[in-house]
Amino acid sequence: MVGSLLIYEWAATLSIRRASEALDQITEIIGSLPDMATVVDGTTGKDYLNGNFLKRDVISKKNWESVGYLWKRSPDVLSDFAIEIGCSIDRFKLFEIHIDQAAVADLKGTFQRILQFVSDELQPIYGIGLSMPYFWGPRAFAHGSSSSRFATADKTLHGPPAQMKEQSLAFGRTFRADRDKRHLNENLRDVFPFNLLSQGHLDRRLDGKRLEHWIEENAYGALRQLSPVTWQWDVPPEDVQKIRKLLIDAGLTISKE
Repeated sequence: MVGSLLIYEWAATLSIRRASEALDQITEIIGSLPDMATVVDGTTGKDYLNGNFLKRDVISKKNWESVGYLWKRSPDVLSDFAIEIGCSIDRFKLFEIHIDQAAVADLKGTFQRILQFVSDELQPIYGIGLSMPYFWGPRAFAHGSSSSRFATADKTLHGPPAQMKEQSLAFGRTFRADRDKRHLNENLRDVFPFNLLSQGHLDRRLDGKRLEHWIEENAYGALRQLSPVTWQWDVPPEDVQKIRKLLIDAGLTISKE
């Protein structure tokens, strides 16, 4: 299983240098150094051993669009990489963290510490958290696409469930849209057990009520404010399908199926 935290919109001003510094601080929370660093400029990407990346001060060489750190897998980790963290500040805006549960001793505690840091530093406007088998392609899902992986030692090929694949591809159009046309400051990608919302989402209306009051009055999960602009909405897993249908019918989500 891979735990993912995905932030699609944030209020903080984030340069590529600041994004790299934020990733460095998340690295400290994780407690081990990455093996590789990757940067992208337009359509060109470059990979470096982490030591060379730091020694050459690669982050200062160009106005990179994205930066990421990768931890190589160990024998007990089935994911392509044990840990992947990265940030794209221009096209395809996203701050993403993917951690294989076998890569850290305390996955839940690690994510709680990362969430606190991200809430303080980024001031998330919209994000989600989820957990899925590595062979469903969590990084592809984060980007609104789909991929398959060899899930077992006998190299059986597996991918995400059909509905999940369709939901991901439907979001891909929004993810790849111009930043001012994504409208993720008020629309939800979908409903997940873990959601990060902001005022634009909470002000949306259904059943004649603001979403914030609708959640509280119907006991549809729990809202908790994390920062001046960010609320955490936890939805019991057994209620996700019921709540997502209500939000889809009200036109609050990008996913429509």
